[in-house]
Amino acid sequence: MTVLGIGAVIALDQYYQNVFPIGVTLNNEYCTGMTIEKVTDILDRSYDLQADKIIVRTLDGVEHTLSLSECGVTVSYKPAVAKYMKQCKSKPFQWLNDFFMNCLKLRSPQMGSFRSVAIFPTFYCDVAAMTAKLEKTAWLNENLYSDKNTDSIVQITKSAAKGYILVDKTKDLLSKESAIEFICAEIVNQLTNKNGVPFQSVLIDLSTEENKKKCYKSVPYTAEMKDTLVKWEGICEFQNFYMIYQFGNCEEIIDKAVVADWMELDEEGEIVFDEQNRPVLDDTLIKEYVSYLASTYNTVGIERSFKATRGDIVQVPGGGYGNELDEKAEYEFLLNAFLNKESGTRTPQYLSEAWEKGSDDIGDTYIEVDMTSQHMYYYVDGKIVLDTPVVTGNTARRWGTPSKVCYVYFKQKNRVLRGTNYATPVKYWMAVDGHIGIHDATWRKEFGGEIYQTDGSHGCINTPLGIMTELYDLVELGTPVIMFY
Repeated sequence: MTVLGIGAVIALDQYYQNVFPIGVTLNNEYCTGMTIEKVTDILDRSYDLQADKIIVRTLDGVEHTLSLSECGVTVSYKPAVAKYMKQCKSKPFQWLNDFFMNCLKLRSPQMGSFRSVAIFPTFYCDVAAMTAKLEKTAWLNENLYSDKNTDSIVQITKSAAKGYILVDKTKDLLSKESAIEFICAEIVNQLTNKNGVPFQSVLIDLSTEENKKKCYKSVPYTAEMKDTLVKWEGICEFQNFYMIYQFGNCEEIIDKAVVADWMELDEEGEIVFDEQNRPVLDDTLIKEYVSYLASTYNTVGIERSFKATRGDIVQVPGGGYGNELDEKAEYEFLLNAFLNKESGTRTPQYLSEAWEKGSDDIGDTYIEVDMTSQHMYYYVDGKIVLDTPVVTGNTARRWGTPSKVCYVYFKQKNRVLRGTNYATPVKYWMAVDGHIGIHDATWRKEFGGEIYQTDGSHGCINTPLGIMTELYDLVELGTPVIMFY
């Protein structure tokens, strides 16, 4: 029996000369009884060449990521597996010790189990395959240097947001062949010197001063390019103007994009330059711009959507109330400011000014006359300060008070209202539209209801004396008055 046992041990020892002995686990793969080739095959197939990355930072600071597979890199665990097999063979009958240790671990869980040994692959770089793959990479085919093609490499073009801009593609152009050669050399250098350590992301920085010289070139300026650059200096000077026009809660900004439209153009749409290579101003375009401001922000006579106190939105025809830009004054101001490059902020001059500027020229302080409800409200900062029933123009006699947006343009105490066959004294008078005004009517005992339909005024807004006494002192000249049915 002893002889048979010794023979079995010797036979097993011979067996383990060609396969891994008991208890060997590499990278969490149980390898006992496997050959070097078998273990290598398993580990090679488990390696993800897509997961490990090569990062290339270009001169613009953008980092481009490539997987190892995109770089033509392959891996093999065979050198590491063979090395570990050699270690196993270096100690005769080590497998027998491992066998008994394994048995003990199975019987005694507190002793733990055999740990997995970490090994790392060897990287193989096929430079020809790597070069072929990089040749097709999109970012390595952009903004390339060429000593043969210099057409349109320096040009002036127009941007909707920035006015005229210079496109200069002469500087720091990628030398594709040199860059690919450098990247390949760096990949090979970094991957073939891992010395048995795990893979870490590889950064190849083309933007360093040293690497920039290797991978980028610039095209020297031709005489035509230099002429373009001189004209560009003139354009920069022309566009060096900035003005903010303020219209209440709205702003109009005159910047490069606006000023770019003030240059005179020839029949082909090209900029006209003077003898000093400066763009020629077409001042009629400044007039057009001022006209644009007027058409956008003038409100005299326009119909307005107004939310009535009763809750609905009413359309009120425009009257004499509103803003009207002084176009002549603004043209002269803007032309002078542009010629002298006096940038800043501008509140325009007006021929007519409303209570507020901008899109909402009524604001939140106004008098509302609802002629359907025969009620008048006085709002201050959006809150009702006074409200009262009133009597408006007699609709049966076609004296109905007109619907319109107007304003208090005159105030007077103790005035006599005169018309055909009447002269009526009132204590408080506020004119809002021609002969129509808001005033007290002491001869009336009742207000509101349907009185206006048959016994209304000549067109004025008859108001109780007590309310009129307060309203007269509160209301300022220029206060908007919105009258509607």
